[in-house]
Amino acid sequence: MSSDTILYCLTRDRDLAAALEGRLTTTLAFFYNDAARLHQATVLRPPDLVVIDASAVRREYGDAGLGPIIGFLRDEAPGARVAVRPTRGAEWLVAAEAGERIAMLPAEIEPCVAAVAVLCGPDSSA
Repeated sequence: MSSDTILYCLTRDRDLAAALEGRLTTTLAFFYNDAARLHQATVLRPPDLVVIDASAVRREYGDAGLGPIIGFLRDEAPGARVAVRPTRGAEWLVAAEAGERIAMLPAEIEPCVAAVAVLCGPDSSA
């Protein structure tokens, strides 16, 4: 049985995805650009960690907001840790909508990737 961390990441930021992919060596990372695909994946195989890039949650793409996404994850994958990358300048709004038991990540890419590597565990990054 593999001990790799399964990470699902909801983002539309290709630079963030590339940086995570390059840094995390023992993490199985899957990237989704919409909440519906994240939901499907979670139902099929619950992750260990979910990173939600708040800028990827948009009404024009049919998203109801950050709260419903996190509520779904709590119901379908109660053992998964959830971390949110806020939009720069809106950290407190994102924290309020995300609720409790959420790891808040830095908005900047490099500090965000470093924080995700810590959440994945000591053996996850190169």
